Amino acid sequence: MRVFKEKQNMMTWWMLALLLVIMGYQLYLYGTDLERLIREPSLWITVLVIILLAAMQLHTRYDEKGIYVRFLPFVWERQISWDSIAHAYLRTYDISDFGGWGYRVGRQGKAYNAKGKDGLQLVMKDGSQLMIGTQHPEELKKIIQDYKPYTDEFE
Repeated sequence: MRVFKEKQNMMTWWMLALLLVIMGYQLYLYGTDLERLIREPSLWITVLVIILLAAMQLHTRYDEKGIYVRFLPFVWERQISWDSIAHAYLRTYDISDFGGWGYRVGRQGKAYNAKGKDGLQLVMKDGSQLMIGTQHPEELKKIIQDYKPYTDEFE
């Protein structure tokens, strides 16, 4: 039984740096006037964005039973059995394909992607589509070939 697990964070170093610069600028503007600073909504919005991005994590597990996805805080747990999948293949996608990163719903189906440009495209037997992002496409390809043993679906 082969298992592939992956955990991806939404927060990147440049996002954190940008948010900290914004927060630092706000602190610079208000200096030691803590009462005014505490009432400033832009500071609280920045803090909330940092907390949200830090909390957003895409957890995936691939094993003999299927695919398990957890994308906090949007998808608490989703289980996809191999039997419900018609086609599965790795793909490189552009960020514009789904309108950004995160939990996305669009013309091409749903996407759970934290960062990067590689993902596993699933076409379900009911016709729906789901793309799950990965930072380790080669490792994932080996697992998918073990559990969905046809290779003509891989692009």
